[in-house]
Amino acid sequence: MSQITTSMYITIMWTSTSSIPEVGYQDRSIATTTLLQYLSRPSPEFSLVRQDRIHELGPARESYFWFDVRNISTWSAFNTNTLMNTTQLKTILHREQLCNGLALATTNVDLPVTPNHLRQLHYSHYGIRLNSALKASMAESSLQISNVPADGSSMQPDFVSKPPGSHQQSTSQSSKRGRVIGIVLCYEQWRSDMRRSENPTEKVRYLSGLARLQYFLREHGCRYGYIITEIELVCVRYGGDDKIYEISRSRSSTTFAATVSSFPIPIFGYFEVSNAVPLSRHTQDAENVKMTASLALWYLHMQAYDQPLPGHHHWRLEVGGPSTMTRKKHLFRDSEWMPKMVHQREQREANRKRGWVWPNEESSKGKGKGRRTVLGKS
Repeated sequence: MSQITTSMYITIMWTSTSSIPEVGYQDRSIATTTLLQYLSRPSPEFSLVRQDRIHELGPARESYFWFDVRNISTWSAFNTNTLMNTTQLKTILHREQLCNGLALATTNVDLPVTPNHLRQLHYSHYGIRLNSALKASMAESSLQISNVPADGSSMQPDFVSKPPGSHQQSTSQSSKRGRVIGIVLCYEQWRSDMRRSENPTEKVRYLSGLARLQYFLREHGCRYGYIITEIELVCVRYGGDDKIYEISRSRSSTTFAATVSSFPIPIFGYFEVSNAVPLSRHTQDAENVKMTASLALWYLHMQAYDQPLPGHHHWRLEVGGPSTMTRKKHLFRDSEWMPKMVHQREQREANRKRGWVWPNEESSKGKGKGRRTVLGKS
């Protein structure tokens, strides 16, 4: 048998569920794929975090309450038809890419022990895969996802996506602004079907997860975000637009005095929520495009560039400082399914800790001050 030298040895490992080969370093230098194939590959399937390992959501939990979320509609346009009918995106997805330019994110099944471990596992897969795909899509102007370390003293989102360079230390408020915000919740804490539960407690937990996300979206002055668990991904578009507000103005309990603003002022508590995307979904059929979690996150991020895609909203929102009272731009709460009772204890807690309960109220003097740095003011 002739001797095969190491320099000539090439390893190719195929998986039964993907059309993309896992290739050795020499093959990856010449092998090609497409971003659509790359983003349609299998993702890890995690076991659930044990309930006794799940803790409260953070040291600044008093900054938001479940009843801050007032209106929820389905983000019906967030689907593969809209995605593939956007010419710019379709072209990028079908463009050939060198395999060695796309990172091989982990696909190992693992058991997340704690919520923080789950966050790290998600970043080691989706963060690495998305950063690679976004860089291949838009080169130097791409957004990049960062894994925000918890400092234990303030509430932070789990993932913040910004343009390259803005993740570095800077004193300017605009450089701190995220364009896409992600939070990780355990499946026992939050899942999409809680919205349709007959149990009011589960509905409150569903709304509380969105209220947490709203807090961060307003802090960063941005529109796009997502919640990811061990099982599913849900993407959101926050704040509505002036057309929605004007049509529904009769449903507002207060008159919002419009101020001069370069960017839209969001409707407080207004969410458009996508259909849940199972993390287990994948495909190798390029003709039958499925919305995988990786593809959904890529699509969400592609909506957050400087110039909005045709038919899509700009990522930036103008929230302003507390004195601008932009939260007064709101509508009556959905009455069909949201819990109607807000306990007096919760109202007292909200008033004590942040200085107001309902968005049309002025802040109580001396309460809730100094708790919030508004990044959307610059």
